[in-house]
Amino acid sequence: MQGEWPPNVIETIMRQVSQFGRTGATKIYAVPSLGVSVPASSSLQAQPLQFREPGVVIAMYGQELSGTAAKFASTTVRVQLGGQEDLFTDGNSGVGVIMLSLFGGAQNWFPLWRRVIPGVNWVITYGNNDSLAVAVPSVQFGFIADADIARHLPSRQS
Repeated sequence: MQGEWPPNVIETIMRQVSQFGRTGATKIYAVPSLGVSVPASSSLQAQPLQFREPGVVIAMYGQELSGTAAKFASTTVRVQLGGQEDLFTDGNSGVGVIMLSLFGGAQNWFPLWRRVIPGVNWVITYGNNDSLAVAVPSVQFGFIADADIARHLPSRQS
Protein backbone atom coordinates (compact mmCIF):
# COMPACT_ATOMS: atom_id res chain seq x y z
CA MET A 1 0.00 0.00 0.00
CA GLN A 2 3.04 2.25 0.21
CA GLY A 3 2.85 5.21 -2.17
CA GLU A 4 -0.87 5.00 -2.89
CA TRP A 5 -3.72 6.79 -1.20
CA PRO A 6 -6.60 4.68 0.13
CA PRO A 7 -9.92 6.32 -0.85
CA ASN A 8 -10.76 7.44 2.69
CA VAL A 9 -7.44 9.05 3.69
CA ILE A 10 -8.51 12.67 3.39
CA GLU A 11 -11.78 12.00 5.22
CA THR A 12 -9.94 10.19 8.02
CA ILE A 13 -7.43 12.97 8.54
CA MET A 14 -10.05 15.70 8.29
CA ARG A 15 -12.08 13.85 10.94
CA GLN A 16 -8.98 13.80 13.19
CA VAL A 17 -8.39 17.48 12.61
CA SER A 18 -12.01 18.35 13.43
CA GLN A 19 -12.03 16.17 16.57
CA PHE A 20 -8.57 16.82 17.96
CA GLY A 21 -7.53 20.16 16.46
CA ARG A 22 -4.75 18.68 14.35
CA THR A 23 -3.15 15.40 13.54
CA GLY A 24 0.42 14.52 14.44
CA ALA A 25 3.33 14.52 12.05
CA THR A 26 5.24 11.28 11.54
CA LYS A 27 8.42 13.12 10.51
CA ILE A 28 9.87 16.59 10.74
CA TYR A 29 11.78 17.89 7.72
CA ALA A 30 14.19 20.67 8.66
CA VAL A 31 15.17 23.19 6.00
CA PRO A 32 18.93 22.78 5.48
CA SER A 33 20.87 25.23 7.64
CA LEU A 34 22.21 28.31 5.91
CA GLY A 35 25.50 27.86 7.73
CA VAL A 36 25.67 31.65 8.09
CA SER A 37 23.42 34.41 9.38
CA VAL A 38 21.33 36.47 6.97
CA PRO A 39 23.13 39.85 6.71
CA ALA A 40 21.24 43.05 7.51
CA SER A 41 18.93 44.28 4.72
CA SER A 42 19.42 41.22 2.52
CA SER A 43 18.14 37.73 1.77
CA LEU A 44 19.63 34.25 1.45
CA GLN A 45 18.31 31.08 -0.13
CA ALA A 46 18.73 27.77 1.70
CA GLN A 47 19.65 24.56 -0.10
CA PRO A 48 16.49 22.96 -1.56
CA LEU A 49 14.47 20.79 0.79
CA GLN A 50 14.16 17.33 -0.72
CA PHE A 51 11.28 15.11 0.30
CA ARG A 52 12.29 11.45 0.05
CA GLU A 53 8.80 9.97 -0.06
CA PRO A 54 5.28 11.01 -1.05
CA GLY A 55 3.06 12.46 1.63
CA VAL A 56 1.55 15.62 3.06
CA VAL A 57 3.06 18.59 4.88
CA ILE A 58 0.64 19.42 7.71
CA ALA A 59 2.47 22.24 9.46
CA MET A 60 5.26 24.74 9.10
CA TYR A 61 7.31 25.67 12.17
CA GLY A 62 9.54 28.70 12.34
CA GLN A 63 11.65 30.86 14.59
CA GLU A 64 14.30 33.53 14.44
CA LEU A 65 16.91 32.14 16.78
CA SER A 66 17.96 35.35 18.53
CA GLY A 67 14.59 34.95 20.25
CA THR A 68 13.31 38.51 20.23
CA ALA A 69 9.91 39.54 18.92
CA ALA A 70 11.51 42.46 17.07
CA LYS A 71 13.85 40.12 15.19
CA PHE A 72 10.99 37.70 14.47
CA ALA A 73 8.99 40.67 13.12
CA SER A 74 11.78 41.76 10.77
CA THR A 75 12.59 38.32 9.30
CA THR A 76 10.68 36.95 6.30
CA VAL A 77 10.32 33.53 4.71
CA ARG A 78 9.40 32.66 1.13
CA VAL A 79 8.56 29.11 0.05
CA GLN A 80 8.75 28.07 -3.61
CA LEU A 81 7.39 24.68 -4.60
CA GLY A 82 9.25 22.99 -7.41
CA GLY A 83 10.58 26.31 -8.64
CA GLN A 84 7.27 27.13 -10.34
CA GLU A 85 4.78 27.87 -7.59
CA ASP A 86 4.93 29.97 -4.44
CA LEU A 87 3.23 29.07 -1.19
CA PHE A 88 2.82 32.78 -0.36
CA THR A 89 1.76 35.23 -3.06
CA ASP A 90 0.43 38.72 -3.51
CA GLY A 91 -1.69 37.46 -6.41
CA ASN A 92 0.95 38.20 -9.02
CA SER A 93 4.18 36.72 -7.71
CA GLY A 94 5.73 34.98 -4.73
CA VAL A 95 6.46 37.00 -1.62
CA GLY A 96 8.27 36.60 1.66
CA VAL A 97 5.99 36.84 4.68
CA ILE A 98 6.96 38.16 8.08
CA MET A 99 7.67 35.21 10.35
CA LEU A 100 5.96 36.77 13.38
CA SER A 101 2.69 37.28 11.49
CA LEU A 102 2.87 33.79 9.97
CA PHE A 103 3.80 31.77 13.04
CA GLY A 104 2.54 33.95 15.89
CA GLY A 105 4.45 35.07 18.92
CA ALA A 106 3.88 32.02 21.10
CA GLN A 107 2.96 29.00 18.96
CA ASN A 108 5.64 29.26 16.25
CA TRP A 109 3.69 27.04 13.86
CA PHE A 110 1.38 27.49 10.91
CA PRO A 111 -1.14 24.76 9.99
CA LEU A 112 -0.79 23.68 6.40
CA TRP A 113 -2.07 20.97 4.08
CA ARG A 114 0.18 20.53 1.07
CA ARG A 115 0.83 17.39 -0.97
CA VAL A 116 4.50 16.61 -1.68
CA ILE A 117 6.16 14.15 -4.00
CA PRO A 118 9.81 13.16 -4.29
CA GLY A 119 11.71 15.14 -6.92
CA VAL A 120 9.72 18.35 -6.36
CA ASN A 121 12.02 20.32 -4.10
CA TRP A 122 10.92 23.19 -1.90
CA VAL A 123 13.15 26.26 -1.96
CA ILE A 124 13.17 28.48 1.12
CA THR A 125 14.44 32.06 1.00
CA TYR A 126 14.91 34.07 4.18
CA GLY A 127 14.83 37.85 4.22
CA ASN A 128 16.18 40.21 6.85
CA ASN A 129 14.44 43.60 6.93
CA ASP A 130 16.56 44.80 9.85
CA SER A 131 19.07 47.38 8.62
CA LEU A 132 21.49 46.88 11.52
CA ALA A 133 21.62 43.27 12.74
CA VAL A 134 21.88 39.79 11.22
CA ALA A 135 19.03 37.27 11.31
CA VAL A 136 19.27 33.55 12.14
CA PRO A 137 16.01 31.97 10.93
CA SER A 138 15.00 28.34 11.21
CA VAL A 139 12.07 26.54 9.51
CA GLN A 140 10.82 22.96 9.72
CA PHE A 141 7.86 21.15 8.20
CA GLY A 142 5.61 18.59 9.91
CA PHE A 143 5.12 15.72 7.47
CA ILE A 144 2.97 12.60 7.19
CA ALA A 145 4.25 9.99 4.75
CA ASP A 146 1.72 8.09 2.64
CA ALA A 147 3.20 4.85 3.95
CA ASP A 148 2.65 5.95 7.56
CA ILE A 149 -0.99 6.79 6.87
CA ALA A 150 -1.53 3.44 5.20
CA ARG A 151 0.04 1.59 8.16
CA HIS A 152 -2.35 3.19 10.63
CA LEU A 153 -5.61 2.93 8.71
CA PRO A 154 -7.88 -0.07 9.19
CA SER A 155 -7.43 -2.61 6.43
CA ARG A 156 -9.93 -2.39 3.58
CA GLN A 157 -12.41 -5.15 2.94
CA SER A 158 -12.19 -6.63 -0.56
